[in-house]
Amino acid sequence: MTGVFIVLISVAVICWLIVKKFYPAWSLFVVGIVTIAIVAAISGDPVATGKKVTGFIGFDILGIFGGLLQSRAGGLGMNIMIIGGFGYYMNKIGATSALVHVCTRPMSLINSPYIIMVLGYVVGQCLNVVLGSAVGLAILMMVTVYPLMLSAGVSRQAACASVVMTGGFGISPLGANNMVASKLTGIHVMNIFVDYQLVIAPVTLIIVCIVHYFVQQYLDKKDLASGRITQADFIAKDLSDADKSEKAPGFYAIFPLVPLVFLFIFSPLVYKGIKLDIINAVMASMVITFVIDCAVRRDIKTSFAYIKTFFEGMGKIFSSTVVLIVCAETFAAGLTRSGGIQTLIEAASNLGSGYLIVYTIMFLIVGLCTFVMGSGNAAFFSFAPMIPGICQTVGGNAQWMLTGMQLSSGCIRSMSPIAGCVIAAAGLADISPFEIVRRSALPMLTAFVVIYIMSCTLV
Repeated sequence: MTGVFIVLISVAVICWLIVKKFYPAWSLFVVGIVTIAIVAAISGDPVATGKKVTGFIGFDILGIFGGLLQSRAGGLGMNIMIIGGFGYYMNKIGATSALVHVCTRPMSLINSPYIIMVLGYVVGQCLNVVLGSAVGLAILMMVTVYPLMLSAGVSRQAACASVVMTGGFGISPLGANNMVASKLTGIHVMNIFVDYQLVIAPVTLIIVCIVHYFVQQYLDKKDLASGRITQADFIAKDLSDADKSEKAPGFYAIFPLVPLVFLFIFSPLVYKGIKLDIINAVMASMVITFVIDCAVRRDIKTSFAYIKTFFEGMGKIFSSTVVLIVCAETFAAGLTRSGGIQTLIEAASNLGSGYLIVYTIMFLIVGLCTFVMGSGNAAFFSFAPMIPGICQTVGGNAQWMLTGMQLSSGCIRSMSPIAGCVIAAAGLADISPFEIVRRSALPMLTAFVVIYIMSCTLV
């Protein structure tokens, strides 16, 4: 029971630090390192063995972080960084905005305001497959789709709820969560996307659209009648200053899709004759885009200069996502070494449907941590490494467990008042984050329940 107590205290401390707005990555690192030190002091077991022993326990403990950093930065971390850099480059040349404009063009032909609102959400969810960043997508949607929703006749609050919900599922094959899951299970990212995520996401999306339609329509009428909102809430302010990307030709909308096309074609799903990894897929897409951009722009020096954005973006992704993964895994190492997780697993395995009990516990913990942290990544990265070992003990399919946790964490993030996407949308719309959360809570909780039920039947 000592291990279980340590796990509960560690999770509680992390939640407290995040609520107090401490830097999430370093919070995970500190709690993880302290937990490892406490466990070592109580158990007397060595922290490191073999060649990893330094002769001083303090260095041995820090060596856990160092080992994780070395292994992640060159493999998983590099994949994540290069995809992030590509996304920054797409934004710089205007390809991302071009994709959004192409996708939203049919919406101007529809007259029903709440149908437009729902379609805006669907478009954003589809764009999330390509873009991957919830905050980046939210800002892009606020500049492009948000004004269209307001001009159709929905409130700022309803439109913002649609915007923050677009990052709800996080099913991009190029997303960091997908790569972590692929690393843990050995399943190709495209197979995870097609064989697992696309089994759950479309059904959930349809149900969310229905709930979203009626909830926002009801709350707009209710809040307008009560005076909580006024007619001024149906008027959009100019957000053109928030769009810092260049105006690009319409066909640039193809460029963000090229890595996905390459990975799909040269994957076990289509053609196995050529083995293409993520780095080569992105670099091939970069070269193609660069050559075409040079021809269109007719200013080779500028095209060369814009490539710098790619490498700057890689650095930003390292400091935000890769470091978060390593710190979260350090935290997970502390929980694992405490023995508390294993105690819970063994207790569940002695009951009927042990895997279902463990999965339910992990599902709820990840959801709670996501809400408190405002980050689906931080919560998922912290607990995902434990899943393969859990499945070996209690049974169940590790990838289905990971898929359920991943999709649900994105949903809960969309209803957390401290999530980056919520804060970004609230700032641009000049409304309270809590007003957005009030609107997104019921649709996203519905998604949370649907994902749980579907993943339970498949685990």
